[in-house]
Amino acid sequence: MGKPHQSSDDAVALTPGESGRRVNDVDYVRRDEALAMLGIKKESLYTYVSRGLIKTLTEPGRRTSLYRKSDLEKLSTRVGAKGGGAPVAQSLRYGEPVVQTSICEISTAGPRYRGQPATTLAREGRSLEYVADLLWGGLPPARDRPWPVMEDESAEMRGKLVSMPQQADAFSPIRVLAMAALQLSALEAAGDARGHGDARVSGLRLINAFSGISGYFGPDHAYATVIADEFVAWRVLRGFGLAGRPDADQLLAAINAALVLSVDNELSAPTFCARISSSTGVDMYACVASALMAQAGPMQAGGMMDLEQYLAEVLCADRPMAYTGVPCFGHPLYDRDPRAELLLEMVRDLSGAAATRERLLEFVDAVHRRTGAYPNLFAALVILAHVLGLPAGAAVYLHCLGRTAGWVAHAAEQRLSGVMLRPRARYVGARPAGSF
Repeated sequence: MGKPHQSSDDAVALTPGESGRRVNDVDYVRRDEALAMLGIKKESLYTYVSRGLIKTLTEPGRRTSLYRKSDLEKLSTRVGAKGGGAPVAQSLRYGEPVVQTSICEISTAGPRYRGQPATTLAREGRSLEYVADLLWGGLPPARDRPWPVMEDESAEMRGKLVSMPQQADAFSPIRVLAMAALQLSALEAAGDARGHGDARVSGLRLINAFSGISGYFGPDHAYATVIADEFVAWRVLRGFGLAGRPDADQLLAAINAALVLSVDNELSAPTFCARISSSTGVDMYACVASALMAQAGPMQAGGMMDLEQYLAEVLCADRPMAYTGVPCFGHPLYDRDPRAELLLEMVRDLSGAAATRERLLEFVDAVHRRTGAYPNLFAALVILAHVLGLPAGAAVYLHCLGRTAGWVAHAAEQRLSGVMLRPRARYVGARPAGSF
C-alpha cells in the first residue's frame, strides 16, 4: 500500500473570496480560520501538521496551505473537553468517539475487523460468511464454509420476496432491501420465525434474503433462489448472470472482495442508526431497515447513484468532463481509501470490458492528478459495476449487502451493552427573560 497522498501545487482550485474549499463533504480552511478554530499560535498549528494530526492541501498560485476542517474539529473537541466544555456537534461529526466497540477500528491501512485488516481478508479471498462470523462471534472461524440453507418459514414471506422484481423499477435498490427487511421483521413480530431474537440467525436470514435480490440485476429479473453449499458471493454472481462466463473465477474474487471491504467502517451514520434502533429493543430486521434508509441519503451510498450517471457520461468520449467535485472521490477518514485502492487494483486485472475499464481508470488518474482526490470505496464499487456491465443500482446493492453483516454485529453489540442510546442536545436558542 502506498504512502499517504500529499497533494501537488495544482491540487485545488479556489473561488476568490472563499475561506476554504469543500471536496465531497470534506472542508478545507485557510490558516487564519484554522488558528481561530483552535485558539492557538501558528507554531502550534505547524506542530500539529508535522505530527500528522492535520492534513493539508497546497493552494494553487500561492505559497500557502489549506487545512482539513474535520481534523481541526477533532482537535477542537479535545481542547474543549479539557476545558470543561461540551462540543457535542464536533464529536458527532468525525470527532471524538461516542460509542465503545470491539467490532471495527479505523486505521491508516483501512478498517480492521476485530483486529484483522479488511484489505488483508479481502486479498486472501476470505468469504463474506467468514467475515460475518468473525464479527458476530468474536473469533476467527476455523475455515471458510457456506452457511446452511435457511428456507423461508412462511410461504407468504417467500412469495413477497419473489414478487419484488415487479416493483424494483419503482424503488431504489436500498428501498427494495429495506422492504425485505421489514417483511422479515413482520414475520418475527408474528412469532413465526425460528431462532426468535438470535442475532446470528437473524443475520443469516437477512443476508440470505438480500443475496437473492441479486437476481433483479441479472438477465432473469427474478429472485435468485438459494442453492445448498453455495457461498453468498457465488449466489450474487449467479444472480447477476455472470456465473457462466469463462472468467467467472476472476469475477467471483472481485465481487467477494467488494462484499468483504463493504462490511464495516466503524460508526457511520447508518451504523449509528442501527445501534440506536437496537438500543430501544426492536428486532434485528428493524435495525437493519433503519440503517438502510439512512444509507439511502446522498451523503451516504445514495451518492453512488450520482456517480453512476457521471461515469456514464465519462464513457461518452465526445463529451468534455469536469474533474472537480466528482461524487464519491475523497474520504474524511483516509487520505487514500485503502479499500478502494485494493478494489481498483483488482479491476485493473479483470480481463473483460477492456475499453470501459481503461476509460474509467484513465478518468480516475486524471482526477487524481488535477485535484489530488482519490476514489473512496463507493466510487470503486461503481467502477467495478460499470466494468462488469451491471445495471444502475448494482454497486449500491453490493455495498448494502456486505454492510448488512456489519450492521448486525453493531446492533447485537449494542443490545448486549444493555444501554439505550439517548444523546443530549445542547440548547442554543432563545430563552424567556430572567430564566436560567
